[in-house]
Amino acid sequence: YLGRVWPLLLVELWQGLRARREPPRFWISGVALVCVGLALLLSFSRGAILLGIPAGLFTLGLLAGGRWRKATLVGLVIFAVLLIPLFTTPRFAALLNPASGTAFLRVALWRSAWAMFRDHPLLGVGPDNFLYAYRTRYILPTAWEEFNLSHPHNWILDFATRLGVLGLGVFLWLQTHFWQRVLRLARQPGSARPLLCGLAASMAVMLAHGLVDASFFYVDLAYVFFLTLAAVEWLGESHASDLLDSSQALDCAETRKTPLD
Repeated sequence: YLGRVWPLLLVELWQGLRARREPPRFWISGVALVCVGLALLLSFSRGAILLGIPAGLFTLGLLAGGRWRKATLVGLVIFAVLLIPLFTTPRFAALLNPASGTAFLRVALWRSAWAMFRDHPLLGVGPDNFLYAYRTRYILPTAWEEFNLSHPHNWILDFATRLGVLGLGVFLWLQTHFWQRVLRLARQPGSARPLLCGLAASMAVMLAHGLVDASFFYVDLAYVFFLTLAAVEWLGESHASDLLDSSQALDCAETRKTPLD
């Protein structure tokens, strides 16, 4: 959840920095961003730190364009260097051992989830039924240490096993529509563009972090997902309304210039 929030706080911080007449906006968003960032780092969430944060930064830089793309690349390099000490901790060092630990168990879990999907390809095993199917039939003997897992730690397999290929197809359709709308609006100038970049970065965090963890099937995560979709749709409708108003104003101006017959 924190991974979905920080891109919006970063955008708000930037907006507050530009709006020099609103110093409280800058300080409030800055303090909130520091708190959320520290919480993320202290959680030692490997999916958030190694995948989510880089994906969010990359998306922000890509959509911002211009010099921000180069600044983002430099920032990602610095961030990668700062992460090196984390791999001396047992939690992150376990990722480098494919024969045991989290990486080994995660691969075994994905193999089980794939087998589950092959047995129920059309509709899946049903919402919230992954746990019961996994621990009673599909868990591999080598993964006995963690048999009470309620999701496959991968958003593709999560939708596929719960809702089948139909549910996965609907989710992919929503993603396609979302990114098409984002790219279309990102080409248009306007005051809402920073918010659009923040929402897109938040979605990118979801997709990246969700490759190795939960991404949707929790109340708070699903709520933020649909709120993000709705916000981008609202920005699109607001932009279309602004264009219509500008066009009508231009037509009225041209009409006033036209001499009467």
